[in-house]
Amino acid sequence: MPVNQKKTSIIAKRQRSIFEFTQTGNDIDVQNSFNPCEVIDLTDDAESFGVKLEQEEINTGGEIEAMGERELDVDAVNCPMCNRSLVDFSMDNRILHIEECLSLVTLKEDVPTITSESSDLKKEEINGTNKSDVDTGRNKRKNRHVLPSDKEKEKYLNKKAKIEHSKPKVIKPPASISASRSKAQIPDVKVLTFPASVNSNYQIAVDAFNYSPHELINKYFLTHFHSDHYGGITKKWCYERVFKDGDDFEDESKYKKIIFCSTITAKLLSLRFRIDPKFIMPLETNRRYLIQSFDTDVETEDGFIQTDDLMLPGLFVTPITANHCPGSVIFLFESLSNNGQRLRVLHCGDFRVNREILDHPRLLTFNIANQGDLCLDKVYLDTTYMSPSYNFPKQELVCNTVSDMFYDLIYSQGETETTDSLFTTWFGVLKQSRITDFITKRDNQYKKKKFLVLIGTYVIGKERLAISISQRLNNCPIYVSTINSRNDKVDLVKSFDDNYLNQVLTTDDLGGSDSECMVHLVPMKIVSSLEELSNYFNHNRYFERFERCVGLRPTGWSFSNKYASTYKDEQDSNMQHSSDLNRLSSSCQDLVKIMKTEPTFSFIENILPQSPLSSLISKSKKVNHDESLYRIYTLPYSEHSSFRELSFFAIFLKIKVIIPTVNISDESSIIKMDSIIKSWELIREYKMNPGSTQELESNVARGIQDLCIEDF
Repeated sequence: MPVNQKKTSIIAKRQRSIFEFTQTGNDIDVQNSFNPCEVIDLTDDAESFGVKLEQEEINTGGEIEAMGERELDVDAVNCPMCNRSLVDFSMDNRILHIEECLSLVTLKEDVPTITSESSDLKKEEINGTNKSDVDTGRNKRKNRHVLPSDKEKEKYLNKKAKIEHSKPKVIKPPASISASRSKAQIPDVKVLTFPASVNSNYQIAVDAFNYSPHELINKYFLTHFHSDHYGGITKKWCYERVFKDGDDFEDESKYKKIIFCSTITAKLLSLRFRIDPKFIMPLETNRRYLIQSFDTDVETEDGFIQTDDLMLPGLFVTPITANHCPGSVIFLFESLSNNGQRLRVLHCGDFRVNREILDHPRLLTFNIANQGDLCLDKVYLDTTYMSPSYNFPKQELVCNTVSDMFYDLIYSQGETETTDSLFTTWFGVLKQSRITDFITKRDNQYKKKKFLVLIGTYVIGKERLAISISQRLNNCPIYVSTINSRNDKVDLVKSFDDNYLNQVLTTDDLGGSDSECMVHLVPMKIVSSLEELSNYFNHNRYFERFERCVGLRPTGWSFSNKYASTYKDEQDSNMQHSSDLNRLSSSCQDLVKIMKTEPTFSFIENILPQSPLSSLISKSKKVNHDESLYRIYTLPYSEHSSFRELSFFAIFLKIKVIIPTVNISDESSIIKMDSIIKSWELIREYKMNPGSTQELESNVARGIQDLCIEDF
């Protein structure tokens, strides 16, 4: 091939690589093999600006030998990114400079300017592959990004998933039951004991699956499908406890119900862990079941009957929706022994207190407004956020605020022609839009959506936030990411039986609708840093269909609490020398203040001002991210009760003993929680019997009496 023809071919291919960069959808062909000249499509990679140069076009001098001829002339242009004049650059170096400046691939790096004096390209042989670096002659560019391997990219790629339920799978018993490794005994806090007769008790376990089999326990209750509660469950777990050393798995009469949970959780157990339904007793919420009779004359089918007859000796349970995650419940246990002794125990698992729980018919019986002596003997309380520091807004307020934010960002306009819209004010203008000024514009068959919204999730949970956004944005589609999953995540979500969610769920990760927004449910790790977020966005080539990518981190732990009160417990050093009366009055006064003041939440004040370049970025990488393209917002969206909500629950229900279930391994935490519980008990007692408790300061007493459930 003549030299001029070869140079023209190479340059044409190089120029085409930039044209391909601006195409979207089906117009882009990701080439896996390049012959004879290899062109790297930079849109397929989030962390590299490098291009491979043909060995035949480079020599030790860095110039293409053209038999005395100069490089082909082209029109004088400026770099569309840094605006530097490229008139003195060779075509190869123009392309190299431009492709390295393209910030659409996520990362921006301060690169020494390439001048006509620094256009030498040095050949380097690495593992048999020809690679090139840029050398200015004075400073060699540092931190050069290399193309990630297919394996590195693979962990960010979504795969096709079926949204229809697969056919029921046949769950076969294990060939044998091998002895499990030795595990710890079930902790006392997870064992509930009920009197059965004068000389005997009956025991059950709650959320205790990662322990050795218990000789006396044959009923295990699971509050919800989160790993810190179901941890330890395997396919063999039930066989070990029901069949023990036997292996006659064909004998149907030997199968017993051993796991008790909600109907949704029962489905999740079978889907994820292949637990045979013969071992699971699904319980419908708001129904009372007799799960164990203490009267030998009463027979129950499968070990339980549904009944409201509390005069039967036995153990009853009522599952109540926990407002935590799909299928989560709190268990109200009520027992009557053969000798007439009653015990009422409420196990809260993980829950988020709301008015539905406070006003639940089964719990209203124990409300302090009701006359009588009925009370809850024990409450096993979810104390995840049992600290005044965690006084975050209500979940529904956060959902509505986030939904309104995206609506206003997408649809609001500036008040006048000269004022910026909310979108421009907070996101600015993409620098990448200037690329089209440099090259030939092509018709784009797809209109880019404004936002790809990534919501961090665990196995299940946070769906309520996604639903709220979808409803506000004209039923925008919701996609369940398949990365880091067992290819069952879609089936898990479908098992919630949520009619609206089922309507907007899609297997098309691009949305395929006219909506300006798309929601992805992704692993929490993806929204943990801008690096992870950008890898997900770029390796899946979502930049072709979406203008911006916003990650939402819904959690209560990382919430910077502007609502933290001045609540003082008995450990406050400033209170050490105060009288008991002053100390109690002060703690009660601060607690009442918290309960009377509902936290507010605004996207203008609490979300948009969050710095996109927070500590989430790895300090080990000297990388700048395009602030106009990516954002990660931390939301005070929690599926656990806030301190304020716990206070309403503990004060307005008649409870004899509160047993914390979280943060109980640290003695200082236990002391602080005990102090808070004492304040709850004092306020509750004062509201029920103002004259029977020790005297409080008058203003504190009035505040307690004015406190009511409507303040919630």
